[in-house]
Amino acid sequence: MSLINATVLCVRPIGVTSDYCPVCRCERRFYLAQAEHRRYTLCFDRGRVGHPHHELTCFVCTCKVERPVEERPIEILPDPKNAGTYEPKSLPLVRARINGCIAIEEALQAGKLKGEDREEMIRHTLFAFARIYDEEPTERIWPWVKVVVLISILGIGAMGVVSWQRSGHWWPLVGAGVAIGAIVLMNVYWITTHSPRKRVRTWLAQALVPVDPTREEIRRARAEMQAGRVNAGFRIRSDKVLAKIEKLKAQPDA
Repeated sequence: MSLINATVLCVRPIGVTSDYCPVCRCERRFYLAQAEHRRYTLCFDRGRVGHPHHELTCFVCTCKVERPVEERPIEILPDPKNAGTYEPKSLPLVRARINGCIAIEEALQAGKLKGEDREEMIRHTLFAFARIYDEEPTERIWPWVKVVVLISILGIGAMGVVSWQRSGHWWPLVGAGVAIGAIVLMNVYWITTHSPRKRVRTWLAQALVPVDPTREEIRRARAEMQAGRVNAGFRIRSDKVLAKIEKLKAQPDA
């Protein structure tokens, strides 16, 4: 992402809601937020890019899933200060989806899940995480944050060079290098711990462990995503997902 022109995913808290959590595998309460891409030029907001969507974060497992804004129509977004209490009305299809997923889960627990229901659970799981899987690690970082980091690095580097030239000793350069390295590592750590893109494969694998899908079943779900021009269908790698599932299955508490 360029410092001159950047597209940022802006997430605004809205309230709370209920939906089916593919990781917890039951109905859960979620934090509800509106997410939309906005174009920034020289840190100035140039407007929205594309269509917004709702981002739901599970109260229990903290996984994030995407839902269309049409499922919970909101004419005027509430003040983020009221996000802890506001709950928009959901369309009937949300309850229908929750009930359908619960029915499929009960069939899975009873050992009766097969055929179309089995493929529907796999497809639903992949689509729930599709947009987040497609997200870039730095997509949520504001341009001004990047500018501040860049200015800090250049400023520290300049002070190190000036101090070296005036003192004749090399230690100011070493100190500047250490400080710059610390800033870079802190930013990498922040991105790693705050970017859902870094965790979504784990959520996807956790949701699919009980189903234990085959490579062909994941391939068919990906093919459907590709046919619908969903980018995650091209980015998701079946072998990596299956490897993560096997790793989770090998854990004692899996």
